[in-house]
Amino acid sequence: MSFDRRSRQSFALLFAFAIVIAACAHLKWLPYGPRRTEPIPDTKMVGADECTVCHDLVQGHVSMPPFHSDCEDCHGGGNLHSNSGKIDEIRFPSSEDCLECHGVGFSSHLEWDGGDHDSAGLICSDCHNAHNRAKKNLRTVRSTKRLRYADVISQLCVGCHVRVEASFQMPSHHPVGEGALGCLSCHDPHGNRKISYASENDRCTSCHADVRGPWIFEHPPVVEGCVTCHDPHGAVARNLIRAAQPAICISCHSLADLWHHDIPGTGIVSNRTITEDFPTKPGESITLQEAQTFLKRCTDCHGAIHGSYTDEHLRH
Repeated sequence: MSFDRRSRQSFALLFAFAIVIAACAHLKWLPYGPRRTEPIPDTKMVGADECTVCHDLVQGHVSMPPFHSDCEDCHGGGNLHSNSGKIDEIRFPSSEDCLECHGVGFSSHLEWDGGDHDSAGLICSDCHNAHNRAKKNLRTVRSTKRLRYADVISQLCVGCHVRVEASFQMPSHHPVGEGALGCLSCHDPHGNRKISYASENDRCTSCHADVRGPWIFEHPPVVEGCVTCHDPHGAVARNLIRAAQPAICISCHSLADLWHHDIPGTGIVSNRTITEDFPTKPGESITLQEAQTFLKRCTDCHGAIHGSYTDEHLRH
């Protein structure tokens, strides 16, 4: 009987855990911008002067910026809202409304449709507030102690990208928190990576020109992408490396091949084994060379890790 009771309790706990997981899986990002962007039927224009009868202050300002001064350009006809005062009888601008004006002369804005932010469900008003007078009409950012010296755009970005904000606290990181770089130094928030003509490596080598190449002897991961080995935001290992050496290298390369055995004059031979300091499974052993591989940095010998003009083994 007690076994059945424990079984029921275990099943109830597992069921509750599954419900929590399912609920978390369906959590949605909560946007800033209002989402009632569809036109309100049967509305007519009444003019911005009618709006100021009630809205004498907009976001604490007596007047709007001149280029946003006609309320009905963005909110549609206001006769119904003016008569009833009901909030659901006025609409809010969509991204398409913004692009009617801001799509001309802004090449990156032409890539908004299908871009990362558009695909994630964001609209312009999630980052911009057309009512304020801040630069680029950016929304007021939340206070951040971690990136206190970052520019206001970067502080706005990390309001959503909290993992990236945490990465900038790693021992090795791009100096965004120090104010030397910003998110816009590498990213275009309006762009679409799917139709970008430049590769991700071009973005990195625009600053790190010394590793640009082309090389006679190439390191394949470098050609594939810098992020194969580097975390562009921050990492524990030096130089933004995703894992310290030699772990990052032996994730692709075999531990000790023919060329690293029996090195003349070093006393390192392939048949010498040690098991006391490096215990393994019963019946197995590890060669001294393999053990010392874990205590070395590959770049001590292979210094031209990004590519070489003279050496196929990337030593120089």
